[in-house]
This record gives sequence, C-alpha cells and structure tokens, in this order.
Amino acid sequence: MEAVWVLLAGIINFILGGLWYALLGKQWMSAWGISEKDINRKDPTPYLIAFIGSLWAAYGLFLVIKHIQPKNIEELLTIGVGAWLLLFVGMGAKHYAFAGKSLNAFLIDYGLDLIGFIVMSLIIWNIS
Repeated sequence: MEAVWVLLAGIINFILGGLWYALLGKQWMSAWGISEKDINRKDPTPYLIAFIGSLWAAYGLFLVIKHIQPKNIEELLTIGVGAWLLLFVGMGAKHYAFAGKSLNAFLIDYGLDLIGFIVMSLIIWNIS
C-alpha cells in the first residue's frame, strides 16, 4: 500500500508541474532566454525525465518521512521545506549562478519544487 501512496505523490507532483508551466510558461521561457520554437513538444524525453524525477523525489521523501516519523504537521512541513531549502535549493543555486540565469528563472523552477515537496510530503504522511 505504501507504494501506491508514493506513486500517487509522484504522479500528482508531475501533474502539478504541467499546470505550473502552463501558467508560467511564457515567463519561464523569457527567463531562460528561449522561445516556443526552441521547444520540441513532440519529444517525450523531457516529460519522461520529469515523470521519473517526480517518482524519485516522492520515494526519497517517503524514505525520509518514514525514518523520521513526524508527529505533527509542523514536523512534516519542516521535513518537506527543509529538504527543499537546505538540500535542493542549496545544491541547485550554483547551477543558475554559473549559467548566468536570472533569479526569476530560479524562482519559477524552484517555486514549483517547493510546492511539490509540500504536496508530496502531505500525501506520503498519510501512509503512517
């Protein structure tokens, strides 16, 4: 049963990403300096990688949450937001800095991931 919740969390995170970029796609392309013609929407590779990444992140959160066993919502959110901020943002910021990408690009990409980490944490917490 745990696997179903982890799978559900990953799928919802993937769908959230689709909705996020449907809303912020133009701003994202502008922040990255690309245009619609630069994106091959028929290539399934980026979508497959995004899907696998969502599942991988959901499984990682599951392992952390299962090990720590938060007692309340505050502890759970500390795990989700802490993992995002201290690990994900901490490691990812350098890529944007060295690539010379704007803060806006960073905020669009990592804003989605913050919401995703929170949503997946809430779903996974229901396992326990």
